[in-house]
Amino acid sequence: MRYVRVAGKLLISVGCGVLMFVAWTLWGTGIYTSQQQNALAEAFAGAPPVVLDPGSEDVAVPESFRPGPGEHAFKMSIPTIDFEQIVVEGVGSDALKKGPGHYPECRPGFERPLCTPFEEMWPGENGRVIISGHRTTYGAPFYNLDKLKRGDEIVTETSWGDFTYKVTIKTIVEPDSPLVVIKNDEPELVLTTCNPRFSAAERLIVYAELVT
Repeated sequence: MRYVRVAGKLLISVGCGVLMFVAWTLWGTGIYTSQQQNALAEAFAGAPPVVLDPGSEDVAVPESFRPGPGEHAFKMSIPTIDFEQIVVEGVGSDALKKGPGHYPECRPGFERPLCTPFEEMWPGENGRVIISGHRTTYGAPFYNLDKLKRGDEIVTETSWGDFTYKVTIKTIVEPDSPLVVIKNDEPELVLTTCNPRFSAAERLIVYAELVT
């Protein structure tokens, strides 16, 4: 009986440890993200404006604006799912712990496969702006991404202006699908996250077109 009691206590301790680990993974990590978002929001608010070429008819963000890994890039809000966060530069694990990440071009600080071989696009530009985010941990910024519908607005606030996109389609692809990180000359924004929730078996993709 003594051995049974000891074994029972051991199993209870292990079970409690597992539950605590799961709780921290799903909710505790959000504390870190919240702290980082507060710091990023403060830095973004104090950032100097980015001056565009006044002679150009199209938005073209100068190469002088190239944030480093994990630094603030722009703010994004999606009213229909009550989302608003600072998007950071980069889609590496450390960057995504801070918030949604903007897919960068391959330059110092960013290496394949976590960067694009072509020029990175920014909100307002004629090209594909790609943003990736967690769905279940580190604040789960894209937890409700599946609830977006055609016509829902995605608003980006940048240091060179504000731009509104509207959702066009949603789709689910394989996690290594080459259909997302590609070059496109149309002004659009693409959000990506894991699917279904609590799994990385697929990728949920939301496409949106620039309207203003």
